[in-house]
Parts: sequence; C-alpha cells; structure tokens
Amino acid sequence: MCEIEFKNGKISFYCFSLNKLITNRIHNMKIKGLTVIFVITFLITFWINFIDFKLSTFWIFTNKATKAETIIDNLCLSYIAGYIFYFINVYLVERSEKRHILPYVADKVQSIVINNLHIVTVLTQDKKKNKYFPDRNEFLALLSFENLTTIKIYNYEKKDFITYLNIRAEGTIKNIDKILNSGKYVDDELKAILFKLKESMLLNSDYCLNQSTYDAKNFNRYNGVFNTYFKDIQKLSEFYDKNLKSYYWLNHKGKFFKKYDIVSIE
Repeated sequence: MCEIEFKNGKISFYCFSLNKLITNRIHNMKIKGLTVIFVITFLITFWINFIDFKLSTFWIFTNKATKAETIIDNLCLSYIAGYIFYFINVYLVERSEKRHILPYVADKVQSIVINNLHIVTVLTQDKKKNKYFPDRNEFLALLSFENLTTIKIYNYEKKDFITYLNIRAEGTIKNIDKILNSGKYVDDELKAILFKLKESMLLNSDYCLNQSTYDAKNFNRYNGVFNTYFKDIQKLSEFYDKNLKSYYWLNHKGKFFKKYDIVSIE
C-alpha cells in the first residue's frame, strides 16, 4: 500500500505494506524452497550410493547409467555443500542478528508509544485510558485554554504544558533515530511510520513546540496536527502489537541491549 502526503509545500511518498508482504514471502519461500531441494538432492545421493536399484534398470540409460549417476551425484553433492554453507553462514547468522536487534527495536517502539500516550493521559486526566486515541473534535476540547490551565501533568508537575511537550518530543525523536540507525532489519512499514512521525508538525520546534509563541488560549488550533500525529502513533502501536510485542521481553534478557544502544549495526 502506498500513501502520498502533501505538507509544508513538500510531497512525501510512502510505500510499505505490499513491499513488506512480498519481501517476507520471498524470504520464507527462499529458505523453504532451498530446504526442499536439499532434502531431494540428499535422497538422490543416498539412492545412488547405497541402494542397488540403479539407472541401469531403465532401458534409456543402457551403457550410460554409470556416467549419468556420477554426474547427478556430483551435482547433488555440490548443492548439498552449498546449502550447508548458506544455512550456517547466512541463514543462521541473520536469524541470530534478528534475535538481538528486533528486541532492541521493540523496546524503543514501545517507549515511543507509551511516552506519547502519556500526553493523552495528561490531557484527559484519566490514567485508565492507556490506549485511547482522541479524534479531531476531542482534541479541540482537550487543548482548550480551560483544560490546559487545569490539568495535572503526571510526573512533571513543575513543568508547564509546552515544556512537557518538548520533553516528550525530544525523547520521541531520539528513539526514532536509534531505531532507524539500528540496522538493515528494520521493517519498511515501520520505517514509513517513523519517518511520518519525525516529519510531523507536532515535533517541529518552530511550529507547535515553539515556546516563545506558545499561547494556551489559542493552542487548540493545533487540534488537527495532534489528530494526525496520534493517528500515526496508533499505527505504530498496532504495528508493535502485531510484529514486535513477542520480541519485547527478550530485550531484558539479552546481553546485546547496551551494545546496540550505542553502535549502529550497519
């Protein structure tokens, strides 16, 4: 699926789900197909070397059975050797890398989702709404002067709302950069969501987050910006639940967590 977005005089083009689906299917078909061929070639080699029923039984191979069997056996042995090399040096290595990288990615995605949902919790003053995504009209009310001047900012009681937003934005951008720098195994769909978040006007210090121009009386004019941004946060949350949740808990057991927090994989 592809998306075209026009914003700030720029056109952004995102294409992810179909590419992801094709890539994953090709990868799965590749190892499965190679394994099937490996089994077939192994059985053929076993048959040629250990079973008395040979090609000479068939009239078409009369006087040529030995040569045919030798050629087939050599081809099969070559494929078996190549498959074993690929399986050990490529497939197992990639799988091992993914087992260390994806838990790290899952942890950072989870942090982005939780930290941004905390903004909604602050605006609604309802801690039970831990996965609530307001619509445009709801944000209009939540960002009103009356609400912004009465809300309690949990864990940041000494900060005003715009300072709190800047703290959350800074943390979000840092986590996005860490994910994007974590290597070749970051999913294309995830990259598309992260790029859209990073380009959001909500994270722009010269727009919504400009402390010098912050005016609580008119801040609800950004309700559309908040709505668009949190739709992408919702997509990120859904992606996490579908693709990364199972990796999250591995992160706290893996010894590579700190390593990949500092060093880019590529």
